[in-house]
Amino acid sequence: MAKMNIIILITIYLMSLIFTAGSTPPEDPIKCTINNTMNCTITNSYGAFPDRRVCRAAEAAYPKTEAELVSIIAAATKQTRRMKAATRFAHSIPKLSCPEGDGGLLISTKYLNRTLAVDAAGMTMTVESGVSLRQVIEEAAKAGLALPYAPYWWGLTVGGLMGTGAHGSSLWGVGSSVHDHVIRIRIVTPATEKEGYATIRTLEQGDSDIKAARVSLGVLGVISQVTFKLEPLFKRSISFVEKNDSDLGDEALRFGFQHEFADIKWFPSQRKVLYRVDDRVSTNASGDGLFDFIGFRARTSLLLAVIRSTEEAQELIGDANGKCASEVVTTTATKVAAYGLTNNGIIFTGYPVIGYQNRMQSSGSCLNSLEDGLITACPWDPRVKGLFFHQTTFSISLTKVKSFIEDVQKLVNLEPKSLCVLGLYDGILMRYVKASTAYLGKQEDSIDFDITYYRSKDPLAPRLYEDILEEIEQMAVFKYGALPHWGKNRNVAFQGVIGKYKSAGEFLKVKQKFDPLGLFSSEWSDQILGLKTGISIVKDGCGLEGLCICSQDAHCAPNKGYFCRAGKVYKDAKVCVKIN
Repeated sequence: MAKMNIIILITIYLMSLIFTAGSTPPEDPIKCTINNTMNCTITNSYGAFPDRRVCRAAEAAYPKTEAELVSIIAAATKQTRRMKAATRFAHSIPKLSCPEGDGGLLISTKYLNRTLAVDAAGMTMTVESGVSLRQVIEEAAKAGLALPYAPYWWGLTVGGLMGTGAHGSSLWGVGSSVHDHVIRIRIVTPATEKEGYATIRTLEQGDSDIKAARVSLGVLGVISQVTFKLEPLFKRSISFVEKNDSDLGDEALRFGFQHEFADIKWFPSQRKVLYRVDDRVSTNASGDGLFDFIGFRARTSLLLAVIRSTEEAQELIGDANGKCASEVVTTTATKVAAYGLTNNGIIFTGYPVIGYQNRMQSSGSCLNSLEDGLITACPWDPRVKGLFFHQTTFSISLTKVKSFIEDVQKLVNLEPKSLCVLGLYDGILMRYVKASTAYLGKQEDSIDFDITYYRSKDPLAPRLYEDILEEIEQMAVFKYGALPHWGKNRNVAFQGVIGKYKSAGEFLKVKQKFDPLGLFSSEWSDQILGLKTGISIVKDGCGLEGLCICSQDAHCAPNKGYFCRAGKVYKDAKVCVKIN
């Protein structure tokens, strides 16, 4: 009977993929009550920052040209007003777009969305900072060019990519970080009265200051234009190969050097690994494949509500068996659906899937369909009852990866069902990232571990196996010195982070040079840059949401049986453990 129920659930899941055609695009993250420009709030695309606090601003501005952007920043500088750039998609989880104080100014790049120049012979493209990754990919392809590496989600803007160091997966060439393929940046910064209170700085390849702007955290000013160095359009061949995880520690070190676009999905409780065998092939190779990743497709709001309600019920009663059954359903269904790959844009007929780079590197079809009144939506759209989650994402040096993987495997051996909670969120995504010259870029060749998992709507409600993921988080950050992804993560991952960057001092010098009054700084950016304390928000229940590392039982949920205790494998960890 249980097997029959799983088959039925897989069938329903697959049917939902086939027949979902529309999608309601996400809302603008900025909401203003007066003339659509004053008395504003801003959030991210998930509807909640890590601390769940509402970010308020006095005003929002929507420049349509670089000249308008200069004028807006000049006026605000003259008033010594705090400012922050904001994007139309707002996919950064931390509060990078939240200005200091309620009187701040939000500068949206929504209408700075033009492709300015494409040089096919020189293989460069210049765009405004509000251009989406999807636009970059499509415009490059029209000219027979390609951005070689990119994040898998195309709903990011160029400015957002530069702000957070977003990347794909590769150890080849100069690596998978998009900012390392940028050769020119125009950025508008505050200036003196003599300079008209704002200035445009043009940073070229080879300039020392470009190393700061490539991963800017939004604290240097507002990037107005970016020039990419591209490559001739090429084809890729993708196959997924499933194996046991017994030798993952060794295999992970080899795999990234064997395949240019390699990545790994790890399902620790199933002891299963999915290897992405992904390489360039000749443009003469037959195939017109398309990768429309399942996790980025629209879902019917009804199905999303059923999935979320099931997840909430399992959490409420501590149903680990139900979590593991759900993981089997999800991973089996996505395998049957070839993870979103089709050989011709319509159906999957078998591996390898071969197609042009612009059809294979990124996706996000839930962003691009016609409005349908929320009958369908992106799975995380906060306007519907859908996915609501934490993301813990960090990069560990290749020299330490094997030991980290083995420590996680030890945890799973102690609690075999503990990481079934990752099944609904596509397991642990492992991407390869190369060391960067950017001051706040990756310091060493690394593997980025991307872990997405359930978050309760109630900040004081503990999760099933709360302690295991907390221990993994603390183990990575403190035992293995992991670097957190700047655009993801809970507060814990940023503790002491700036001390892990050897050129942090050089970044701060550029910040002082570009914005001496700190008008583009905020409490959050000062905290992660080590200029202020307060990353840890210590209060009752703070350990449950990663706002603090628990040091007393009140930081967990003692009334629900969760107490602050040492980790099981990493004994220095302090985690919220359920004690029966």
